[in-house]
Amino acid sequence: MKRRRSDTRRGTAPVFARTLAKSEIVGTWEWDPATGHFLLDEGAAERMAGDVRLAGLPLRSERATAGLGTAEAARFLGDVGRAAEQEDDVAVDLWVASATGPARKVLCRGRIHRDARRQPVRGEGTLVERADPGAGTRSLRELKRAAAAEAIDEAAELLIAARRAIDASGKPRLRQLIDVLLLEVGREIANHSGATESPSH
Repeated sequence: MKRRRSDTRRGTAPVFARTLAKSEIVGTWEWDPATGHFLLDEGAAERMAGDVRLAGLPLRSERATAGLGTAEAARFLGDVGRAAEQEDDVAVDLWVASATGPARKVLCRGRIHRDARRQPVRGEGTLVERADPGAGTRSLRELKRAAAAEAIDEAAELLIAARRAIDASGKPRLRQLIDVLLLEVGREIANHSGATESPSH
């Protein structure tokens, strides 16, 4: 049996629960594996298909995701397909265009229901929008930059932990390699810090 992502992420559940507590479900979707059609409610139709009038209609995958960018649509459909094949959950974050402001990050979470033979028979999920009062004033580029900086900070923490473990192993070659990575990550952090500082004149 393949390991579910929900198992590997169990340790982060309290954090995710706190996020959901400050968020709002803005849409729901269903998927029919037999036909490949999606059924969207009004919120999902507006955000994913780009047309609220398509709510409640069986839509082919390309129409159901017409409101998303090409890369975002591919990520969503790919995640649904992998979940169906690998007995996994759907868990993908999407940038969704907004008619009233910059693109918003929406959490797409779902599951695949199966019959007695473990064949997928139905998929369903929700779109959850994080409550962030400052998001409306930030551009998509600023949001991506913040996400990249956060990822680099996380990488630094992991590499520092790895460095300590390698020190205990007494392997000088591994220590040299990890030091090179730490140096490069340090430069990235410095670059991000410099990019976010306001010019002095």
